[in-house]
Amino acid sequence: MTHDAHRRLHKILLLIIMKLVVAALIPTIASAFVSTATTSVSSRSSVATTKLAVATGPNGKAASSKEEDLALTLQIIMQSLASQDDGDTIVDDDDDDNSAAPVQEEPKAEKKKKKPQPQEAAPVQMDVSKLDIRVGVILEAWEHEEADKLFCEKIDIGEEQPREIASGLRAYYKAEDLVGKRVCVLANLKTRKLVGFPSHGMVLCASNDDSVVFVNPPDDAAIGERVACAGFDGEPATENAVGKKKVLEAVFPDLKTDSNGVASYKGVPLTAGSGNCVAEGGMADAQVS
Repeated sequence: MTHDAHRRLHKILLLIIMKLVVAALIPTIASAFVSTATTSVSSRSSVATTKLAVATGPNGKAASSKEEDLALTLQIIMQSLASQDDGDTIVDDDDDDNSAAPVQEEPKAEKKKKKPQPQEAAPVQMDVSKLDIRVGVILEAWEHEEADKLFCEKIDIGEEQPREIASGLRAYYKAEDLVGKRVCVLANLKTRKLVGFPSHGMVLCASNDDSVVFVNPPDDAAIGERVACAGFDGEPATENAVGKKKVLEAVFPDLKTDSNGVASYKGVPLTAGSGNCVAEGGMADAQVS
């Protein structure tokens, strides 16, 4: 047999062997592709080693011919299959599905709580309790130099210094008649000038179409005592509030004397000491201001 015929026969035998090997491997490879999801680190190492061996030959030496390449390839394939049978780890697709981390829902943004609306302050009751009426006594009185209707007075209402107050009473009293009189003084008024005289307060009087008279406190009422009105308790308004809130305009219309001349607010007597505050002479049904 010639050398060429020998080579052709050798190739044919190799082809037959390869076909037999491939036919034997097909079921194994197909089964591996169907049932295997991932392979272990050892199989990856084997594949890497296989690639290196195919390129270099056994023991790292380069392959010398095509026949040796084929034989070497067959040997490596068989070794690879043997190593897979011994050490491969098979992971089912179902395990992959179950091992997937659950998707965490993003927390819903909390709704901002509405701030409570500030409650509107209850309207302030405008009644006689907002007036700071004090028991006083006139210490001095003289006629205003520039105003024909005014008296200028110094009145003790229990403070460190007497109040200076102007009253439009010259048509009804004489200056000498005023000194020593016990009176009711509206004390929480701001100082204002009356024809140049700084007047800090008001002397309460009852008036009708014919006359104007003082409202007198009981004889036993202490100087500086606050005049009360049953059922109308509370702190008096400040001097500024009396003007701004128009307290006098709200209260004075209901401040009158009754049929006995008793000064009253909405029919309730004004009191101090042990008795009522009464208009001088018992002037009945008169306006008090």
